[in-house]
Amino acid sequence: MKADDLISMILILGVLPIAILLIIFYIQKAKIKERSQLLDKGIDILSMPKKESAFNSPLMWGLFSIGIGLGFFLGFFLIELKILLNEAFPAFLAMIFGGIGLTIYHYINKKEGKK
Repeated sequence: MKADDLISMILILGVLPIAILLIIFYIQKAKIKERSQLLDKGIDILSMPKKESAFNSPLMWGLFSIGIGLGFFLGFFLIELKILLNEAFPAFLAMIFGGIGLTIYHYINKKEGKK
């Protein structure tokens, strides 16, 4: 086993999961701190309206999925026509079109917020 392989394995199997767990821990810690500060001010947490998360929006996921699918389709279509020879291009197009789908969702959501 080469040293580069060993370093890669340590990073993937050791450091990455620890980093993810630390991020989750600090997010939870911040939520608990926010709740305790609200309780100290005398605000009833249960009567507060819940924040709507953008990640729960079916429109966002639909536009994102359509963008990714369109990107893959266009990439494989261009490879089939022998216009492009790079096999990584469909993944690149999928990321670009997925980002375009999220951008469209942002503008639709922004318009709805103004009404």
